[in-house]
Amino acid sequence: MTSDWRTFSEDSAMKYLYRILGDQARVSGSVYHFVKTRDLKWLLEEVTANSNLPVHIDWQYVSGNYWLEFDPPYVNSYNNVSNIIAILEGESGVKEDSIGTSLLVNCHYDSVPFAIGASDNGIFCAAMVEILVKLSRRKEKFKQNIIFLFNGAEENVLMGSHGFLKHPWSKNISSVINLDSAGMNGRPSVFQVTNPQILPHYSKTPRPTAQAVGQFLFQSGIIPSDTDFRIWRDFGNITGLDIAFTESGHVYHTRYDKPQMIQTGVIQHAGDMLITLIAGVAERRQGDEQDNSSPVYYDYLSLFLISYSERQSQIIDGVVAVLGLMSVVYYMWLFGLRWSVLRDLLCSLAGRLVCIVAGVLTVALLTLATILLDMGVARYMQLRYLSYKWLVVPFYWLPYFTSYILVSFLYDGHCNNKVNRSIKSLQAMTATRLLLSMLLLISVALPSLSKVRYVLTVIVLMTSLCSFITMTCVRRFRLTGVQHLLLQVFLSVPLSLFCFSLSLRLSPFLSSILGRSGSNYPDIMMAGASAGLAVVFGFGVSGIELLFSKSYMSRVLCSLLCVWLVLSLVPITQYGGEVTQRHYWFHTKITTYNSSLAPIDVNSGVVIMKLDPYTVQSALKAIKESPFYSENEQTNETFIKGIKIIDEECNDLVNCNLPSIRPRRNSLFLKMDPPREFNRSFNLVNKYCDETKCHMSFIMRGAAHNAITLYPYFNITAWSLEPEVKSTTTFKDRPLYVIYHACNTYVEFFEPFEFNITMEVG
Repeated sequence: MTSDWRTFSEDSAMKYLYRILGDQARVSGSVYHFVKTRDLKWLLEEVTANSNLPVHIDWQYVSGNYWLEFDPPYVNSYNNVSNIIAILEGESGVKEDSIGTSLLVNCHYDSVPFAIGASDNGIFCAAMVEILVKLSRRKEKFKQNIIFLFNGAEENVLMGSHGFLKHPWSKNISSVINLDSAGMNGRPSVFQVTNPQILPHYSKTPRPTAQAVGQFLFQSGIIPSDTDFRIWRDFGNITGLDIAFTESGHVYHTRYDKPQMIQTGVIQHAGDMLITLIAGVAERRQGDEQDNSSPVYYDYLSLFLISYSERQSQIIDGVVAVLGLMSVVYYMWLFGLRWSVLRDLLCSLAGRLVCIVAGVLTVALLTLATILLDMGVARYMQLRYLSYKWLVVPFYWLPYFTSYILVSFLYDGHCNNKVNRSIKSLQAMTATRLLLSMLLLISVALPSLSKVRYVLTVIVLMTSLCSFITMTCVRRFRLTGVQHLLLQVFLSVPLSLFCFSLSLRLSPFLSSILGRSGSNYPDIMMAGASAGLAVVFGFGVSGIELLFSKSYMSRVLCSLLCVWLVLSLVPITQYGGEVTQRHYWFHTKITTYNSSLAPIDVNSGVVIMKLDPYTVQSALKAIKESPFYSENEQTNETFIKGIKIIDEECNDLVNCNLPSIRPRRNSLFLKMDPPREFNRSFNLVNKYCDETKCHMSFIMRGAAHNAITLYPYFNITAWSLEPEVKSTTTFKDRPLYVIYHACNTYVEFFEPFEFNITMEVG
């Protein structure tokens, strides 16, 4: 047995990955999920059998329920969640009835239907097995215990993590490293932080990758997803880091999420990062003070990480804003403290604003034209960047900068045409710093913006420092236009790389999300995000364009317009290569009963949920061209008996009369024979009322996953569930209550779900 516990092996992790995944989807509650849960426990027992340090392994079965703040929120009720837990004993110790301070490392081994889940979340689970093997070979114990949680029900709405909080080993957890995925390959990125004391350990890992703006977007609800980090934060009061793969988001929850798609070196990098991070955090002393504030953090090209508290950010951002204003004062001192200099500077400031507005308006108008064409003569104009992420540059960035530069030259010729190019350029750059410094000062008073404000801080800091050099050189050493241009480009490279790196992370990730957002006009969000990123990038290079001659820039602009025109007219498919259109199909039978519980209407068929603007169109085209459909709804020779687009039903019926707690308008319903029958029932087993209240008891028997929607005439004031009574939403001015229930470990007969409610009727 080797004692080299610091060296992570990608080859070993890959072997563990195949053993964890198997060859099928591991949906919680399914037979295969149970088989792979058992196999995972055996794997951990096997690889730690000869470890130097004590390793304790447990298979947890747990049940419970809680209120989940999703959109919409509801009661999340689970039965027999399976979690496989391994704890590497540290100096803090593990006893039968107590456990010392521990670091929690979490992954989930379950998957969505029809996806093997190699990246979501097999990579991290395999890496955790390899890390457990290596760390257990140490001769000295870590100061803290390390809990490796392989949670069995994350995809089933974060049930496994909540269940783990009922385990005795969940006590005295000092911090958590949560691992998940919304993509594949590339470097995993930190995108949520609630424990700043872990960041110094993360900064020592190879190529740290973290941007606080991701946390702002995630917690604002723009990104329609969630991780177990919510459970640790909201229910366990456990702080730490949330880390995920985000590149190649088109594979997320699809059949392409398989081990063959993982690039060589991806697991190695993730493992090297994690083994350094986990070992560093586990060596923290038990008495170390906890700081649960939410920090500001960002990396520079994954070379190093910068982090500080929100309180410190107010001071830092304020100081940088003052530095930016000082650079403006320095400009005026160099060129004369007189009204004419200030007047020209303010004129240039107005010009910068006009350029930005012109660029944004151009992007907005072109996006509107694209949508109108999509609705009219030219179909499939939106989402063309799904297969080729780089298309956001010619579709949005080129129009922005073309208009920006054109207006810049036109405005410059009108406003101030008496000075040379270098002075014009310095004037425009100074005006930009004045604008950004004022914006930064204003935003310092808004703590909620600290996770995005740092982008302005970086731009103001780097442009201000560079400006002192360029202004001094131009004024004191009489640089020529070419010399000024070369110096300015050289000094702008570091900031441009920072802004470009930020864009490369956010833009492709957002484009993949828009392919499943359900929006009719996803290009509006993409255009807004791209224009915003172009504005940010433009702040760093604002004014450089004025160092070029008008004839040169005219040729450049014409070339850019030609590139944009060609790419706009070329037919580019949204779904090419590994990027496929997503379809969620639900085979269902819908039975409507009257007040006497007699069935009055029965519909059965397949619901095709709308995920992008073309879901219904492409599905209809394929269905009508298939041999399974006939225009004659009375024929018995076809599977599909009729087609209906769901819309008006949503105004009159709860959940659009669909078996979904989050239905989407304009989804497709194919009338077909019902799915295979299975034992299911929902019964009122007891009811009694007095003058003011009615008490009811229900029992439900069904499959592994079930949703119950209650739409009573009176408000529910009490129930037998653990969370306090809350309505999920309202429908026609009456409260709607949703309970999602799941049996997460397969058994031959699932236990019935029983609950009671009390309504105020008096």
